[in-house]
Formats: sequence, C-alpha cells, structure tokens
Amino acid sequence: MISQDTKNKILDHARIEEVVGDFVNLKRAGANLKGNCPFHDEKSPSFVVSPAKNIYKCFGCGAAGDPLKFVMEHESLSYPEALKYLAAKYRIEVVETENVERNQEYKEQQSLKDSLFIAMKYAARYYQESLLETEEGRNIGLSYFRHRGFTDKTIEDFQLGYAPEGFETFTKAAQKAGYQTDILEKAGLIKVKEGRNPYDFFRARVMFPIHNLSGKVVAFGGRIMTKDPKQAKYINTAETDIYTKGQLVYGIYQAKTEIRKKDACYLVEGYTDVLGLYQAGISNVVASSGTALTKEQVRLIHRFTENIILIYDGDNAGIKAALRGVDIMLDEGMDVKVVILPDGEDPDSFVRTQGTDATLKYIQDKKKDFIFFKADILLKDANNDPKLKSQAIHSIVESIALIKDPIRRAYYTRESSKLAELPEEMLIKEVNKFTISQHKQKQQMSEASAMVAEELLTENVAPSQSDQFKEPASQTSALQIQEKDVLRVLLTHGSRVMEGGVIAIDFIKSQIGGVSFRHPVYQKVLDAVFLAYEKGASYEQLQDEQFYDDEEIKGFIIDCKISPYQLSPNWESQHNITVKSTDRTWENDVHSTINRYILHKIKEQLSEIDQQIKQLPPEDFDECLRLMEQKTFLQNPKITIAQKFGTIII
Repeated sequence: MISQDTKNKILDHARIEEVVGDFVNLKRAGANLKGNCPFHDEKSPSFVVSPAKNIYKCFGCGAAGDPLKFVMEHESLSYPEALKYLAAKYRIEVVETENVERNQEYKEQQSLKDSLFIAMKYAARYYQESLLETEEGRNIGLSYFRHRGFTDKTIEDFQLGYAPEGFETFTKAAQKAGYQTDILEKAGLIKVKEGRNPYDFFRARVMFPIHNLSGKVVAFGGRIMTKDPKQAKYINTAETDIYTKGQLVYGIYQAKTEIRKKDACYLVEGYTDVLGLYQAGISNVVASSGTALTKEQVRLIHRFTENIILIYDGDNAGIKAALRGVDIMLDEGMDVKVVILPDGEDPDSFVRTQGTDATLKYIQDKKKDFIFFKADILLKDANNDPKLKSQAIHSIVESIALIKDPIRRAYYTRESSKLAELPEEMLIKEVNKFTISQHKQKQQMSEASAMVAEELLTENVAPSQSDQFKEPASQTSALQIQEKDVLRVLLTHGSRVMEGGVIAIDFIKSQIGGVSFRHPVYQKVLDAVFLAYEKGASYEQLQDEQFYDDEEIKGFIIDCKISPYQLSPNWESQHNITVKSTDRTWENDVHSTINRYILHKIKEQLSEIDQQIKQLPPEDFDECLRLMEQKTFLQNPKITIAQKFGTIII
C-alpha cells in the first residue's frame, strides 16, 4: 500500500496540463486550455483543462477529474497503478507501507487487463534479450536490423526483438517465469489447441512491439526471417482486451511529442519506414502498417495536430495506398498533403541515401494538397474517357464536400474545375448536391437514433444510479439550487481565511451545521467534504482513495469548479468595464450564498407550517397556537435576510 506521504507528494507535483498534454493536443483558451476530448468522438474541442484548478472537464460527454482521475480513466488503471504512473512521470520514489492483508486483496482483484499488460511487458523484454543475447537472435535478427542500418539506440527506443525458431521456446520460458497459460493465450502470445501442447504464435521473426499512448506494449508485429511460401511475411497480434486493431498507429508513443511540437505528422506505410525516418531525426512519424486508415486512427493523430503529410512509394501500390482512407481525414477536419517518392524508393531507403536535409527539402518541395493530387491521378487515368472522367469528377467532388472550412472548399472547387476543364458553377452544384445528400443521411440516422431512444425510454426500466445526479424536480428545485450553490462556495472558497481570521469552512459549518440537504447527492458531497476536513485532508480536491470509487461525488465536484466560459479581458482592457469576479469578492460570495440558502430553507419551513395549520382540526387550538409561534419566530430572520437582497415580503 502506497504511503500517504508519497500520495501527497505525487498529487502535489502532478500538473493537469502536463499529464493531459501527453495524450491531447491542447491550445490556449483564455486562462484555460482546450482540445478534442480523448473519451469520446468529437470534431470541435469541448475538452477544457484548467491549470489553475488542476482539473479537466469535457462539456460534451461529461468526463471530468484531476490528473490522477485522467490517468485512471484514459489508461484503464486502478488507483494505486495510476499513482505509480504519475510517480514514474515525475520521478518520485514510491514508498509503500506494510499491509499484507491489503496487498493480498489487491493481488487477488487484479483485472485481466493488468495481467495482459504484465505478460506483454515480459514478452517484449524476452524478445529483446533473444535478439541481443542469443546466438540465433544475433545471427538472424540483429543481422537483419544491422543490414537495414538501424543503430542500438533505435533498437532500444522501439524495443525491437527476435522470436526464436522453436515451437515452444517462448511458451516454456514464460511458464517457467510464472505466467499462466490462459493469460499468455489471451494476450495473443501463444496458441492452445486440443490434443497438443501450447506453442508460440511468433516464431523465427524479428519483432516490432506496438505501444499505446502511454508507452505500454499492447501488441506485436512480426516479420518472417525464413523462406517459407506458406507463411505470411508479416503477422500481427490478434485483438485482445488491451489491443483493438484500427485504434493505434505504429510509433505514436515515440512520435507524439514531436508531432505536437512540429504541429505536423508524417504518415508512412511500414514499421521500417518509421524507424528509418526516426533515426534520421525526423521523429514526428507514424505508420498505418499497410492498412487503410480508420476513423479511430485519424482521431488519434488529430489529438496532436491537424496537419498530416502522407509519404508513399512511387509505384502504383503506393499511389493507391495514398488514396485510401483520406476522405476520413478530410471528414475529421484534417489538412492533408501527399508526397510520392521516386520509383523504387521507400521512406527508409530514401532517407538513408539522400540524408535528412535532402529528405525534408524533397518533402517540402513535392508535397501536394490531397485534392489536387487526387484530381491529377484520377483525371490522368480517365484519359478523356467520358465515363471514367465523370466517375473521377464525382470522386473529387465527394472529397471536396467533406472539407468543413467553406473558404478552403470554395478554393478547391475553383481549382479542380480548372483541372477538369469544367465550369466552376457545375462543380459547385455537384458539391452542394453531395453535401445536402450527406446531411439528409445524417439527419435520417439521428431520427432513427431518436426513435430507438424513445422506445427505450418508454420501457419500464429501473432508474440508473446516474439519474440521482440530475437536477431536482421543479417543485423542490429552488431550495436544491441553493444547496448546490452552498457546495460551490464550500469547494472553491472553503480554505480561505475570512475577515477576523475565521476559515470559510468553519464559518459555513457554524451557519448550516446539522441541516440535511434535500438532494441525496448534495448531502453525500457535503458529508464527504466535512469528513475530509475533519481528517485534516486536502478537502478541496478530495483525493482520498475512497472518493475515486464514487463517481457522483467526483462528477459533482468538477462541475462546481470548472466552467466552459471564460471572461474576456477585453471588457476591462479595451472597454474600461470592470466585471466583478468571485476571486475579487469571494467573501461576499460566501455570505450571500449562505444567506440565500437560509432564506430558502426558512421559506420551506414556513410553507410546511402553513400546510400543517390547514390540516389541523378546529378544536386543536393549542397546536395551532404553537405552530403560529414557530411561524412568527421564523419570520424575523426571513425579513432580515430578505432586506439584504431587496426582496419584497408579502
């Protein structure tokens, strides 16, 4: 169990913009940062990071939290694992306390994903040691990498390895090291068939580990080293619980920082193309591994940049590869350029013969907007055949229609009309027709989704746990809105010192201590804050482990602390209009919020007394008198508070 001192040190050092920035391309938006949410598909940024509050919030899907929560959600890690991840990032030594019972419980509850990650880490180390420390690996695997010109640093950076030729070499080594057969099978490392012993999936192949964004090995690609026509040249790990094909691109972990820094990503076809460019100092490069790009892969790249440059071989296969999947990039709002290398060259061979500077100059000189590249290729292939030319123009129009920026779309339409030798008005008309058709399809899909949702809503379904978090019904919402506001000032100002030296949380407890909130989630948050404060914890962030298991508390806290809107500095700097903020008038904010809550609480109590009086029988005069006295007693503070806000009491 990680010690409390270590936890505090980790949480003190972890900066939300640095942690999220490893996975999301963030851009400044006033005091905050914005980017595309990594937890759901979106084309316009709604993911807000607040460095001042050290939290994030997506106003699209509702995901929210702090650095630790982000790592837990994004990397599917448990609370202790996320702490260790952040400790490694910030180079903090993890000190653990002795708790045998707790450690045993944790080991027993390790998830399948945890086990698969551990098995893949072992496999990567095994294959690398096999490459460097065995005679077979050095003679076959290392010789191949040396022949391709790869250095020790490149081999180390990408954890390149070698899978031995024997059928059970890896399997026996892994089993001897304590790894269970079913875990090795589920990781895609071995095969298990009835009637025979388990055997290695990768044999006599050089190994290319595939890393996720945080650098964990989730899969392998293997290139065969023997001449066997019955064997595929390349094989890859099948889909597992930690690896889904079409969601990662090769080299993204090594490239993400440079992609963000250069605001551009080079996309090539194969593993060695990535290695060759990376080794030459062109490290903002990833590979599609010879497959058509998927939306998930494009969105992954889009997290770090909007600019993508496709670099492909000059043969027909390379040109066709450049045409595959590009419409997905355009639809996702990417700016796409294409570079075709000379015949017989691939990125790896080109950079080795030409050098880094010449390669970068070639890319700069030869890169072409994808629309013009596509128009050149398709119109040339049509060779004045009316039918083929019509098909080519329709294909070009479909790509243009996917471009979201109307100015860029108009520019490409005009230039493409010149290439096609057609009136610009004709292409504009075709682009508009396709755009309208696409809009109708999306609308029909939305209507169909709405019908399905309506059917689901009409069924007798038990309310989900998240339903408790919705705003209360109108008849009780006035008081509950005030309850929410009390929690807001408690979370944002609670640790501040008020006039007279009183800590704000102590003042709030003295005013409302002992009351019960009507909304169950609000009451739960109130109890959690007071409990954390009593324990001496940093109650404003509520970073005790128990709170990470309560999504209602975490979600509410983030909602209170971050807003999608930013106050423009132009109000004051350019228009000379001073806008009061809660940071300037926070103490008044605390007083007024508490007073409003008390006012609404008194109103509710008075309303309840009126109802009780109405229900009394005429002969119960004593009870009626008692209730009237209570009502008179409550009226005085009500009038006093109302006068502060200028409220008229009828």
